[in-house]
Amino acid sequence: MRGGRSGSPTPPGTERLTFEPLDSPELAAHWRQHGFGDWKLLYEGRFAGLAEIHYAWPGVTGLETDEVEVGWEIVEELRGRGLATEAMRAAIADAWQRTGVDHLVAYIQPENTASLRVADKLGFCFRNNGLTRSGDPMLVFEVRPDPA
Repeated sequence: MRGGRSGSPTPPGTERLTFEPLDSPELAAHWRQHGFGDWKLLYEGRFAGLAEIHYAWPGVTGLETDEVEVGWEIVEELRGRGLATEAMRAAIADAWQRTGVDHLVAYIQPENTASLRVADKLGFCFRNNGLTRSGDPMLVFEVRPDPA
């Protein structure tokens, strides 16, 4: 299903993190067109990383461009504090409301053990192998909402 339910970028936020929509021209256009997009994360008022929620970009083997992809990145000095898991729990809960999709996907490089742990904590399951746009191997994971 293309198109978000709410075009308003009201951030989800958490107890420790503030979310702000990313506003590069390309990402702002994604927000306008689909009603959801990527978030900049702030911790104690400073940049802490990204919580990405967008349609998969072309050229990635193992994902379809009509799938909503999620990703996370935390600045190095703040890693190991559970911020990626905390941010993505909030971002994914928000994404279920905005996107109307029945699953989300993530791709992770096999050697990225920290992101593999985050994906596991978030309930992602391995789906298939794939390749990044540059041809590097990656693992594709999928998560579905908890039945309510």
